[in-house]
Amino acid sequence: MSGSASNYLCLPEHPQWNTYRMKNQISGTIYGVEYELEYINLFSEANNGGNPLQDNPAPCAVCYVGGRSTVIMLPAKTQCLDGWTTEYQGYLVSNADGYQATTYICWDEAPEVAVGGINQNKASIFHIEVHCGSLPCSVYGNGKELACVVCSK
Repeated sequence: MSGSASNYLCLPEHPQWNTYRMKNQISGTIYGVEYELEYINLFSEANNGGNPLQDNPAPCAVCYVGGRSTVIMLPAKTQCLDGWTTEYQGYLVSNADGYQATTYICWDEAPEVAVGGINQNKASIFHIEVHCGSLPCSVYGNGKELACVVCSK
C-alpha cells in the first residue's frame, strides 16, 4: 500500500475550511487512524469501557505540560531518567511494514476510541516488534514489542 505522507497528524474535531473544490482530481489523501490489533493487543481496554479497540478510530492526543519546556519520548524504556517526570507510558507504534511509512509514536498503554468512523485500513496503529541483527539479539529479543515512556522536565 502507499499513501500521501508519512506522518500521523492530529486533526481537530471541528475543522475550519478555506476555499475547496469537491472534484475528483489527482491529489493526496488523508484518513483517520484506526487500531489494527487483531493478532496482538497489549493495550489495556480500561479507558474504553472494556470494549475492543480493533478496527475502531483512534483519538488524537497532544502532550502539553505547563511549566516544563522539554518533552521527550524514550523508546524501549518504561521509566524516565532521574529528575524527569513521567507523563505516560505505553507501547511504540506506527503503521505496519508494507503500508505507508509513518513516524514512530508512543501510544498510551490504556488508549481510548474516538467517536464515529468506519474501518478503512488506511492509516493504522500497529505494535512495533524488534527484529534483531543490527540490534544486538542478546539485548533486543527478536519479536518482542517495544515499550515506551513520555517524560517532561
